[in-house]
Amino acid sequence: MRLATASILALAVVTAGCAGRKPTLANSGTTPLRVSGVWDGVIRATITEGMGSGDTRIEKQEWHLSQAGAAISGYYIAALTFVSGDGRPYVCSREPQFSAVQRYDIAGRLRGGLIEIEEVTQKSEHGRCDPGNRKLLRYQGKLQGDTMTLVNGSQRQTLYRSKEGDAQRPGIDLEVASDVRSIPESPFPDMDLDSDDEGPAASARAATGGTPADVSGMWIWEHHGTVPGGDEKQEREEWHVTQEGSKLTGYYDRIVHQVSSDGNAYRCSMALDFRITTRYQISGEVRGDQVIIYEKSFEVLQPSACDNGKRRLDAYEGQVSTEEIRLVWGVGGQVLRRPRPDVPTQRF
Repeated sequence: MRLATASILALAVVTAGCAGRKPTLANSGTTPLRVSGVWDGVIRATITEGMGSGDTRIEKQEWHLSQAGAAISGYYIAALTFVSGDGRPYVCSREPQFSAVQRYDIAGRLRGGLIEIEEVTQKSEHGRCDPGNRKLLRYQGKLQGDTMTLVNGSQRQTLYRSKEGDAQRPGIDLEVASDVRSIPESPFPDMDLDSDDEGPAASARAATGGTPADVSGMWIWEHHGTVPGGDEKQEREEWHVTQEGSKLTGYYDRIVHQVSSDGNAYRCSMALDFRITTRYQISGEVRGDQVIIYEKSFEVLQPSACDNGKRRLDAYEGQVSTEEIRLVWGVGGQVLRRPRPDVPTQRF
Protein backbone atom coordinates (compact mmCIF):
# COMPACT_ATOMS: atom_id res chain seq x y z
CA MET A 1 0.00 0.00 0.00
CA ARG A 2 1.34 3.03 0.11
CA LEU A 3 3.75 4.81 1.31
CA ALA A 4 5.52 2.03 1.60
CA THR A 5 8.33 1.21 3.73
CA ALA A 6 10.09 2.22 6.67
CA SER A 7 12.27 4.49 4.78
CA ILE A 8 11.09 6.17 1.67
CA LEU A 9 13.64 7.44 -0.62
CA ALA A 10 13.91 10.79 -2.31
CA LEU A 11 15.02 11.80 -5.75
CA ALA A 12 16.45 15.22 -6.48
CA VAL A 13 16.71 17.07 -9.74
CA VAL A 14 19.20 19.86 -10.22
CA THR A 15 20.23 21.89 -13.20
CA ALA A 16 23.81 21.05 -13.97
CA GLY A 17 26.48 23.47 -15.09
CA CYS A 18 26.12 26.57 -17.24
CA ALA A 19 23.89 26.95 -20.27
CA GLY A 20 24.92 24.71 -23.16
CA ARG A 21 27.11 22.58 -20.96
CA LYS A 22 26.11 18.95 -20.52
CA PRO A 23 27.08 16.91 -17.46
CA THR A 24 29.26 13.88 -18.06
CA LEU A 25 29.11 10.55 -16.27
CA ALA A 26 31.64 7.84 -15.64
CA ASN A 27 31.44 4.79 -13.44
CA SER A 28 34.40 3.97 -11.28
CA GLY A 29 35.67 0.51 -10.52
CA THR A 30 35.10 -2.78 -12.32
CA THR A 31 32.29 -4.23 -10.19
CA PRO A 32 29.51 -5.58 -12.47
CA LEU A 33 26.53 -3.24 -12.49
CA ARG A 34 23.32 -4.54 -10.95
CA VAL A 35 20.30 -2.39 -11.72
CA SER A 36 17.50 -4.91 -11.06
CA GLY A 37 15.12 -3.87 -8.33
CA VAL A 38 12.89 -1.00 -7.26
CA TRP A 39 14.21 2.58 -7.27
CA ASP A 40 12.58 5.68 -5.80
CA GLY A 41 12.88 9.42 -6.10
CA VAL A 42 11.09 12.73 -6.26
CA ILE A 43 11.39 15.73 -8.58
CA ARG A 44 10.19 19.13 -7.39
CA ALA A 45 10.39 22.16 -9.66
CA THR A 46 8.74 25.49 -10.41
CA ILE A 47 7.21 25.82 -13.88
CA THR A 48 8.79 28.78 -15.70
CA GLU A 49 6.97 28.76 -19.04
CA GLY A 50 3.45 28.74 -20.41
CA MET A 51 0.11 29.22 -18.66
CA GLY A 52 1.34 27.29 -15.62
CA SER A 53 4.27 29.62 -15.01
CA GLY A 54 4.87 29.97 -11.28
CA ASP A 55 3.10 26.73 -10.36
CA THR A 56 4.93 23.94 -8.53
CA ARG A 57 5.25 20.47 -10.06
CA ILE A 58 6.05 17.50 -7.79
CA GLU A 59 6.73 14.12 -9.38
CA LYS A 60 7.22 11.06 -7.19
CA GLN A 61 8.68 8.15 -9.14
CA GLU A 62 8.92 4.42 -8.52
CA TRP A 63 11.11 2.55 -11.04
CA HIS A 64 10.84 -1.23 -11.49
CA LEU A 65 13.87 -2.49 -13.42
CA SER A 66 14.86 -5.98 -14.59
CA GLN A 67 18.25 -6.94 -15.98
CA ALA A 68 19.24 -9.81 -18.27
CA GLY A 69 22.93 -9.56 -18.99
CA ALA A 70 23.43 -6.10 -20.46
CA ALA A 71 19.75 -5.63 -21.36
CA ILE A 72 17.47 -3.56 -19.12
CA SER A 73 13.66 -3.53 -19.18
CA GLY A 74 10.85 -2.39 -16.91
CA TYR A 75 8.70 0.63 -16.17
CA TYR A 76 8.22 3.45 -13.73
CA ILE A 77 5.12 5.01 -12.20
CA ALA A 78 5.05 8.80 -11.83
CA ALA A 79 2.61 10.30 -9.31
CA LEU A 80 2.25 13.98 -10.28
CA THR A 81 0.99 16.84 -8.12
CA PHE A 82 0.57 20.39 -9.42
CA VAL A 83 0.17 23.26 -6.95
CA SER A 84 -1.10 26.67 -8.06
CA GLY A 85 1.45 29.42 -7.58
CA ASP A 86 -1.08 32.19 -7.00
CA GLY A 87 -3.70 30.20 -5.09
CA ARG A 88 -6.25 30.22 -7.90
CA PRO A 89 -8.04 26.90 -8.48
CA TYR A 90 -7.50 24.77 -11.58
CA VAL A 91 -10.48 24.35 -13.88
CA CYS A 92 -10.28 20.54 -13.83
CA SER A 93 -10.19 20.09 -10.04
CA ARG A 94 -11.77 23.35 -8.85
CA GLU A 95 -9.00 23.41 -6.24
CA PRO A 96 -5.56 25.07 -6.16
CA GLN A 97 -3.93 21.69 -6.81
CA PHE A 98 -4.53 18.44 -8.68
CA SER A 99 -2.89 15.03 -8.99
CA ALA A 100 -2.41 12.51 -11.80
CA VAL A 101 -0.68 9.17 -12.30
CA GLN A 102 1.34 8.15 -15.37
CA ARG A 103 3.27 5.03 -16.34
CA TYR A 104 6.33 4.86 -18.60
CA ASP A 105 7.61 1.59 -20.05
CA ILE A 106 11.37 1.69 -20.53
CA ALA A 107 14.14 -0.26 -22.27
CA GLY A 108 17.89 0.09 -22.16
CA ARG A 109 21.26 -1.56 -21.78
CA LEU A 110 24.60 -1.37 -20.03
CA ARG A 111 27.31 -0.06 -22.31
CA GLY A 112 30.90 0.67 -21.38
CA GLY A 113 30.18 0.97 -17.66
CA LEU A 114 27.29 3.37 -18.26
CA ILE A 115 23.51 2.90 -18.14
CA GLU A 116 21.46 3.83 -21.22
CA ILE A 117 17.68 4.00 -20.77
CA GLU A 118 14.91 5.28 -23.00
CA GLU A 119 11.18 5.68 -22.42
CA VAL A 120 9.27 3.52 -24.89
CA THR A 121 5.59 4.23 -24.16
CA GLN A 122 3.56 6.47 -21.87
CA LYS A 123 0.18 5.58 -20.38
CA SER A 124 -1.99 7.88 -18.28
CA GLU A 125 -5.04 7.43 -16.10
CA HIS A 126 -7.36 9.54 -18.23
CA GLY A 127 -9.44 12.08 -16.37
CA ARG A 128 -10.34 15.75 -16.22
CA CYS A 129 -6.89 16.63 -14.83
CA ASP A 130 -4.79 14.49 -17.17
CA PRO A 131 -1.69 16.64 -17.94
CA GLY A 132 -1.32 14.91 -21.32
CA ASN A 133 1.61 13.23 -23.02
CA ARG A 134 5.10 14.66 -23.28
CA LYS A 135 8.09 13.84 -25.45
CA LEU A 136 9.64 10.49 -24.52
CA LEU A 137 13.08 10.92 -23.00
CA ARG A 138 16.47 9.21 -23.18
CA TYR A 139 18.78 8.95 -20.19
CA GLN A 140 22.42 8.16 -19.61
CA GLY A 141 23.38 7.16 -16.12
CA LYS A 142 25.87 5.76 -13.69
CA LEU A 143 25.53 3.51 -10.68
CA GLN A 144 27.36 3.93 -7.39
CA GLY A 145 26.21 1.41 -4.79
CA ASP A 146 22.51 1.99 -4.19
CA THR A 147 22.45 5.35 -5.95
CA MET A 148 21.66 5.74 -9.64
CA THR A 149 22.25 9.10 -11.34
CA LEU A 150 20.42 9.72 -14.62
CA VAL A 151 21.10 12.59 -17.03
CA ASN A 152 18.83 13.92 -19.76
CA GLY A 153 20.29 16.96 -21.51
CA SER A 154 21.17 19.49 -18.82
CA GLN A 155 19.01 17.84 -16.17
CA ARG A 156 20.36 15.43 -13.58
CA GLN A 157 18.25 13.30 -11.25
CA THR A 158 19.08 10.75 -8.58
CA LEU A 159 17.28 7.49 -7.76
CA TYR A 160 17.80 5.42 -4.63
CA ARG A 161 17.40 1.67 -4.44
CA SER A 162 14.59 0.37 -2.23
CA LYS A 163 16.08 -2.06 0.25
CA GLU A 164 14.67 -5.54 0.71
CA GLY A 165 12.57 -4.96 3.82
CA ASP A 166 11.54 -1.50 2.77
CA ALA A 167 8.01 -2.77 2.14
CA GLN A 168 7.05 -1.12 5.38
CA ARG A 169 5.07 1.90 6.40
CA PRO A 170 5.79 5.60 6.45
CA GLY A 171 6.30 7.84 9.40
CA ILE A 172 8.25 5.46 11.62
CA ASP A 173 10.44 2.39 11.21
CA LEU A 174 8.01 -0.46 10.81
CA GLU A 175 8.43 -4.10 9.92
CA VAL A 176 6.85 -5.78 6.93
CA ALA A 177 3.20 -6.47 7.57
CA SER A 178 2.16 -10.04 8.30
CA ASP A 179 -0.32 -9.88 5.40
CA VAL A 180 2.59 -9.74 2.93
CA ARG A 181 2.51 -13.42 2.01
CA SER A 182 2.63 -15.54 -1.10
CA ILE A 183 0.97 -12.97 -3.31
CA PRO A 184 1.83 -13.41 -7.00
CA GLU A 185 4.11 -10.79 -8.52
CA SER A 186 1.14 -9.51 -10.53
CA PRO A 187 -2.52 -10.49 -10.15
CA PHE A 188 -2.96 -9.53 -13.82
CA PRO A 189 -0.71 -12.08 -15.56
CA ASP A 190 -2.43 -11.59 -18.92
CA MET A 191 -2.48 -7.79 -18.85
CA ASP A 192 -0.88 -6.11 -21.84
CA LEU A 193 0.18 -2.66 -20.67
CA ASP A 194 1.60 -1.85 -24.09
CA SER A 195 -1.80 -1.74 -25.75
CA ASP A 196 -2.91 1.42 -27.53
CA ASP A 197 -6.09 1.63 -25.49
CA GLU A 198 -6.53 3.59 -22.26
CA GLY A 199 -3.71 2.36 -20.05
CA PRO A 200 -3.86 -0.14 -17.16
CA ALA A 201 -7.61 0.10 -16.72
CA ALA A 202 -8.20 -0.73 -20.39
CA SER A 203 -5.83 -3.68 -20.12
CA ALA A 204 -7.79 -4.96 -17.16
CA ARG A 205 -10.94 -4.84 -19.27
CA ALA A 206 -9.25 -6.89 -21.98
CA ALA A 207 -7.89 -9.38 -19.48
CA THR A 208 -11.10 -10.02 -17.56
CA GLY A 209 -14.36 -8.69 -18.98
CA GLY A 210 -17.64 -9.61 -17.41
CA THR A 211 -19.60 -7.97 -14.61
CA PRO A 212 -17.40 -6.07 -12.18
CA ALA A 213 -17.17 -7.41 -8.63
CA ASP A 214 -18.78 -5.35 -5.87
CA VAL A 215 -16.03 -3.61 -3.89
CA SER A 216 -18.14 -0.75 -2.52
CA GLY A 217 -18.31 -0.11 1.20
CA MET A 218 -15.75 -0.37 3.99
CA TRP A 219 -12.63 -2.56 4.04
CA ILE A 220 -10.18 -3.02 6.91
CA TRP A 221 -6.46 -3.83 7.12
CA GLU A 222 -4.76 -4.25 10.51
CA HIS A 223 -1.35 -5.33 11.74
CA HIS A 224 0.15 -5.54 15.22
CA GLY A 225 3.87 -6.12 15.73
CA THR A 226 7.10 -4.61 16.98
CA VAL A 227 9.67 -2.23 15.54
CA PRO A 228 13.45 -2.59 15.89
CA GLY A 229 14.17 -1.95 19.56
CA GLY A 230 11.08 -3.81 20.76
CA ASP A 231 8.48 -1.03 20.83
CA GLU A 232 4.92 -2.04 19.97
CA LYS A 233 3.37 -0.76 16.76
CA GLN A 234 -0.23 -0.98 15.66
CA GLU A 235 -1.38 -0.20 12.12
CA ARG A 236 -4.94 0.10 10.88
CA GLU A 237 -6.42 1.21 7.58
CA GLU A 238 -10.10 1.87 6.93
CA TRP A 239 -10.91 1.95 3.22
CA HIS A 240 -14.16 3.64 2.14
CA VAL A 241 -14.90 2.78 -1.49
CA THR A 242 -17.69 4.14 -3.69
CA GLN A 243 -18.45 2.22 -6.88
CA GLU A 244 -20.39 3.34 -9.94
CA GLY A 245 -20.35 0.55 -12.48
CA SER A 246 -16.67 -0.25 -12.95
CA LYS A 247 -15.38 3.10 -11.64
CA LEU A 248 -14.07 3.46 -8.09
CA THR A 249 -13.55 6.53 -5.91
CA GLY A 250 -13.08 7.07 -2.19
CA TYR A 251 -10.43 7.31 0.47
CA TYR A 252 -8.74 5.39 3.24
CA ASP A 253 -7.53 6.51 6.66
CA ARG A 254 -4.23 5.06 7.81
CA ILE A 255 -3.57 5.10 11.58
CA VAL A 256 -0.14 4.26 12.99
CA HIS A 257 0.17 3.96 16.80
CA GLN A 258 3.54 3.25 18.43
CA VAL A 259 3.98 2.50 22.14
CA SER A 260 7.19 2.48 24.20
CA SER A 261 7.98 -0.94 25.63
CA ASP A 262 10.62 0.10 28.20
CA GLY A 263 8.68 2.85 29.96
CA ASN A 264 10.85 5.63 28.53
CA ALA A 265 9.06 8.52 26.84
CA TYR A 266 9.77 9.45 23.22
CA ARG A 267 11.69 12.67 22.88
CA CYS A 268 9.59 13.71 19.90
CA SER A 269 6.25 13.37 21.73
CA MET A 270 7.31 13.63 25.39
CA ALA A 271 4.96 10.72 25.99
CA LEU A 272 5.02 6.92 26.08
CA ASP A 273 3.30 6.71 22.70
CA PHE A 274 2.42 8.66 19.58
CA ARG A 275 -0.20 8.36 16.85
CA ILE A 276 -0.22 9.49 13.19
CA THR A 277 -3.35 9.52 11.02
CA THR A 278 -3.22 10.13 7.27
CA ARG A 279 -6.05 10.19 4.75
CA TYR A 280 -5.40 9.09 1.15
CA GLN A 281 -7.80 9.91 -1.69
CA ILE A 282 -8.10 7.08 -4.24
CA SER A 283 -9.64 6.28 -7.62
CA GLY A 284 -9.59 3.20 -9.79
CA GLU A 285 -11.48 0.63 -11.80
CA VAL A 286 -12.66 -2.96 -11.38
CA ARG A 287 -13.32 -5.48 -14.15
CA GLY A 288 -14.44 -8.93 -13.25
CA ASP A 289 -12.54 -9.85 -10.09
CA GLN A 290 -9.52 -7.66 -10.86
CA VAL A 291 -8.97 -4.13 -9.63
CA ILE A 292 -6.58 -1.23 -10.18
CA ILE A 293 -6.37 1.58 -7.62
CA TYR A 294 -4.38 4.83 -7.68
CA GLU A 295 -3.61 7.05 -4.71
CA LYS A 296 -4.38 10.62 -5.81
CA SER A 297 -3.38 12.74 -2.80
CA PHE A 298 -2.96 12.61 0.96
CA GLU A 299 -3.72 14.77 3.99
CA VAL A 300 -2.31 14.37 7.51
CA LEU A 301 -5.35 14.37 9.81
CA GLN A 302 -3.50 13.74 13.07
CA PRO A 303 0.08 15.05 12.90
CA SER A 304 2.88 14.13 15.27
CA ALA A 305 6.38 15.46 15.89
CA CYS A 306 7.50 11.82 15.57
CA ASP A 307 6.42 11.68 11.91
CA ASN A 308 9.44 11.53 9.57
CA GLY A 309 7.30 12.82 6.69
CA LYS A 310 8.30 10.07 4.27
CA ARG A 311 5.28 9.29 2.13
CA ARG A 312 4.70 8.23 -1.46
CA LEU A 313 1.64 7.92 -3.66
CA ASP A 314 1.33 4.37 -4.98
CA ALA A 315 -0.58 2.39 -7.57
CA TYR A 316 -2.10 -1.02 -6.74
CA GLU A 317 -3.17 -4.11 -8.63
CA GLY A 318 -5.40 -6.66 -6.95
CA GLN A 319 -7.91 -9.48 -7.00
CA VAL A 320 -11.33 -9.39 -5.36
CA SER A 321 -13.28 -12.13 -3.60
CA THR A 322 -16.45 -11.90 -1.54
CA GLU A 323 -14.72 -10.91 1.70
CA GLU A 324 -11.17 -9.95 0.60
CA ILE A 325 -9.21 -7.71 -1.73
CA ARG A 326 -5.61 -8.87 -2.23
CA LEU A 327 -3.43 -5.94 -3.34
CA VAL A 328 0.18 -5.67 -4.48
CA TRP A 329 2.04 -2.35 -4.56
CA GLY A 330 5.70 -1.73 -5.32
CA VAL A 331 7.57 -4.46 -3.44
CA GLY A 332 4.84 -5.25 -0.92
CA GLY A 333 1.28 -6.44 -0.55
CA GLN A 334 -1.68 -6.53 1.79
CA VAL A 335 -5.12 -8.08 2.22
CA LEU A 336 -8.19 -5.91 2.84
CA ARG A 337 -11.14 -7.58 4.55
CA ARG A 338 -14.77 -6.70 5.07
CA PRO A 339 -15.48 -5.64 8.68
CA ARG A 340 -17.67 -7.91 10.74
CA PRO A 341 -21.23 -6.63 11.12
CA ASP A 342 -22.35 -5.21 14.43
CA VAL A 343 -24.31 -8.10 15.93
CA PRO A 344 -26.29 -7.40 19.14
CA THR A 345 -25.52 -9.71 22.03
CA GLN A 346 -29.17 -9.85 23.20
CA ARG A 347 -32.64 -8.83 22.17
CA PHE A 348 -34.94 -6.55 24.15
